[in-house]
Amino acid sequence: MREKTIGRKPTLLHVPTSWNSADWHFRHPMDYMGSDGGGGIGGGPGTAVGAALALLDSDRLPLALVGDGDFLMGATALWTAVHYRIPTLMVIANNRSFYNDEVHQAKVAKARKRPVRNKWIGQRMTDPEIALSKIAEAQGALGLGPARSWDQLAGMLDAALAHVDAGGVAVIDARVIPGYTKSVEHGMAGQIASVTDRR
Repeated sequence: MREKTIGRKPTLLHVPTSWNSADWHFRHPMDYMGSDGGGGIGGGPGTAVGAALALLDSDRLPLALVGDGDFLMGATALWTAVHYRIPTLMVIANNRSFYNDEVHQAKVAKARKRPVRNKWIGQRMTDPEIALSKIAEAQGALGLGPARSWDQLAGMLDAALAHVDAGGVAVIDARVIPGYTKSVEHGMAGQIASVTDRR
């Protein structure tokens, strides 16, 4: 994805928990707007639109990476961006699960000596999969995807960037494999330990 931003000045407005910060080198204070702090799911789209508003009429490319659960809980923020003509590019890292909760449920189950095989119940978004690009279109944005390969994603990024350059809001549903970096998993394990110790 970084290759598509060469010659531009992208500002990462939001990133999901699973994002590996080693993948993107920041060279300017405006390259990354920072974390939402509390980690509340559903805040990503609103945070992204608010930050994109702050960048309006600048030379920055407003780019948000959000998780699928985060997107689903805050998708109506897109309507605000479309209505007020706030150019925004949002790429959804869609692992078809509230995966953060799958990880939490597995760790709590282990701590309580319960089986982890049912960690996915109430978390997976399959059968049927949700058409996230259609939700974006329902808010008036350009919805693209799902992108199931790098080649598909590259073509969708070209179309999305052209739309954002013209002042629009574009959303790409990009399918990803569930998982976190080891540092994120370790941090989450510490949170679970502190919760179970209080019982």
